[in-house]
Amino acid sequence: MNRMILISSVTAVMIAVFASLALMSDGNESVSNSMSLSYVDTNKELQLDLQSHEIKMSSPLKLNGFSIDTYCTFFSDVLIQDSIEYCTSTEILDSKNQYLGNVQMVGGNSFPQYVIGVIQTDPSVSQLEDVKIVINSMIELIVCDCWDEKQPGGFESSASWIDAANSHHLENMSATSKSKISGLIEKPILLEITTNENGYLWKFLITN
Repeated sequence: MNRMILISSVTAVMIAVFASLALMSDGNESVSNSMSLSYVDTNKELQLDLQSHEIKMSSPLKLNGFSIDTYCTFFSDVLIQDSIEYCTSTEILDSKNQYLGNVQMVGGNSFPQYVIGVIQTDPSVSQLEDVKIVINSMIELIVCDCWDEKQPGGFESSASWIDAANSHHLENMSATSKSKISGLIEKPILLEITTNENGYLWKFLITN
């Protein structure tokens, strides 16, 4: 599948998804508080870690300038969206080379300020283990390898948090459910699950 077309289709979904981001972020926050890893380092380390779990992650497609408005329109908050100067997007595939989703990193020219993972699962959520691997890798590499020590939200692992979010969504009557966790080096994380015609769309956000 053409990667640029893929980004466009995911973006259409995510414009509405992160209308709630304003509740987690300060639109006036400076880039100096951005994540310490660079786009190159973060993408490379995540790619290597996922590969160890038989999940493939492509090299990043790099976007800036006018391309931001077309392919990286993730936020309904105008101040946050206008602050985006650079964007990378990668595809992730499972061990059978089936498409799972994307990982986007957006922010200033030097450092990502938001890292966004999106995975589409089928109606039986048969890709749940892949969801756990991707989200856990993002947390350990971008936030900290400290979940066992901190146990945010009272969950002993990120996997148990994901299981709880999945069960809650399957039992819930609303189309979208959200779960926020804080306490990991003051980097709040948001997990959002939306029912769609293909099953369930999982959106995971790390921000400062």
